[in-house]
Amino acid sequence: MVVVNQFGTFIDGLKISSVTIDDFKLDKRSPIKLKFQVKEDAVNAGGLTIFGSSFGNYNQDIKVRVHYSPVKGKRED
Repeated sequence: MVVVNQFGTFIDGLKISSVTIDDFKLDKRSPIKLKFQVKEDAVNAGGLTIFGSSFGNYNQDIKVRVHYSPVKGKRED
């Protein structure tokens, strides 16, 4: 689970970045794109396995759910 909030960016509860939701400057019409990447200089460089309903070991597509909760004290447009 990836969470981006006013305190930073977290994966499964572990803070991985100081990038906050405000850094994205999103509004209710903003597109959101996800990118999966292994950097060329990473310890395990060389590939990334992504499974889907028509390939891989699991007959399940990647599912993305976005949950929005307004931050108290901030105005919604």
